[in-house]
Amino acid sequence: MITSLQYVALGIPDLKVGVDFYDAFGLAATERPDHVAMRCPGRDQDQIVLVETGQNRKLHHFSLGTDDAGLAAIAQRLQAKGIEQLDPPYAGAPGGIWFRDPEGTLVNVQVCDPAPWQGVDAAPAINRPGVIARSGDKGCPPFGLSPRPRRMGHFILFARNVIAQSAFYCDTLGFIVSDRITDGYAAFMRLPGDSDHHVLAMLKSDAPGFHHASFEMANIDEAEVAAVRLYNQGYKHAWGPGRHGVGSNYFHYFRDPWNGMAEYFYDMDYIPASFQWEAKEWTKKDGMFLWSADGPPPPDCGRNYEID
Repeated sequence: MITSLQYVALGIPDLKVGVDFYDAFGLAATERPDHVAMRCPGRDQDQIVLVETGQNRKLHHFSLGTDDAGLAAIAQRLQAKGIEQLDPPYAGAPGGIWFRDPEGTLVNVQVCDPAPWQGVDAAPAINRPGVIARSGDKGCPPFGLSPRPRRMGHFILFARNVIAQSAFYCDTLGFIVSDRITDGYAAFMRLPGDSDHHVLAMLKSDAPGFHHASFEMANIDEAEVAAVRLYNQGYKHAWGPGRHGVGSNYFHYFRDPWNGMAEYFYDMDYIPASFQWEAKEWTKKDGMFLWSADGPPPPDCGRNYEID
């Protein structure tokens, strides 16, 4: 039923501090009377919405897209579960359905298609053992590159009960579990149609909250040039670069000013709707990474700073 991610909204103490971070990350700000929307340049869709609350950063809500039939089906399923529909939280919030999930997170579902994102040129020719695809030409991209994220590909939320929360999102909104990490540590879910390996995931914590949003880059060079730019502006590297086991994507994480995280990613697994993908139970170590430039994830990689 759900056909797209729309945006994640964060309640933060200072709009300027949040806008400065996401601007350095590569997004562009659109100011509105009661919030600021951060977008990927060239894409007509909010991705991160910042709402000034005067309190420490917390997940405010998130928004998903569907069609008319999907919205009606979701409304019926919510009613069958006894879940109340709510009013939008502020004047500029979208229409559609508003409700709280079983752990209290505010969710919006609106009739909305995903906006097209900026495409990329043909993939660069890469030389590898026994195959020379690039001859007589330089492989290094131009210096002065100013890479920007193309789209938000997924986000991860904290959950007290990962199994129950993922079951709710599958039963009520139509998500499908692609893979899990053992002992109820994490569940990774995709859209019911053709989809990236995961667009929404749940990570074990003592309370709900926001772990990170992940943005697709055109290639690994753009991801790392963007990471260097962010680092040079004083923002805190969190983990990477590396390659995940679950989803297979390259990753590089940075901390926002309130210890949440934002990720650059490249080369995510993709699952067609017709493909019989078998969900796997990964160990925590193998699921998290095959390799990383700075080794295993830091001790606070899975810490929910919204609890503090």
